[in-house]
Amino acid sequence: MARGVHSRIIIGIMLVLVGAMLFLRNSEFLDFMIPDFFYQWEVIFVIFGLLFITLAKNKTVGSVFVAIGLFSLYPGLWPLVFVAIGAYIIFGFKFNSKPPEEGNDFAARNNQIEQVNIFGGGNKFVTAESFKGGSIVSIFGGSEVNLTGSKLAEGDNVLETISIFGGCTIIVPKDWNVLIDVFPLFGGFSDSRLRDPNQVYEPNKTLLIKGIALFGGGEVKTLF
Repeated sequence: MARGVHSRIIIGIMLVLVGAMLFLRNSEFLDFMIPDFFYQWEVIFVIFGLLFITLAKNKTVGSVFVAIGLFSLYPGLWPLVFVAIGAYIIFGFKFNSKPPEEGNDFAARNNQIEQVNIFGGGNKFVTAESFKGGSIVSIFGGSEVNLTGSKLAEGDNVLETISIFGGCTIIVPKDWNVLIDVFPLFGGFSDSRLRDPNQVYEPNKTLLIKGIALFGGGEVKTLF
């Protein structure tokens, strides 16, 4: 989401809107201007999704929320899931110049990872000569990303995680300088690394893990 609005800002905007709507409803102030239809959770999901689609670079989260809201409001739309899957099969791989990786080994493209897990998950062993971050999205699913086969790039590198009713585990080499700035909202993100007081980190190489855990979570750990 490098050129989009940060996910925490979108979550904050949505919470402000929902809180304001509920306050107006409870106080009956301007209640006549907001039909009861807009207070349904399905409509809130759709609005939330549209905010993500409009403001964020990664459109996957928004698309999932819109789909959940619409399919709950109008169950007759569920056959469109097959249409969407079929269209992805036909067109989704057409522009993919690199064949999919086999097994759990994953060579990061452009030294970045872009992983999306929806209603599922898996394990990935990532190799990169100069790892620069990327994004991990977990919605009603989870994954484990092992970075011990990678080398960290110079400078500040950002790995953004979005965990919504899901989570991720990130395994990093013990000599990486890792900072965590994940905003938990009815969720959590823990630092489970084994600390060595004698470990010296390279001052010019940093991995910043940032994002949001909404009814979900995750952790960062080392293997030894």
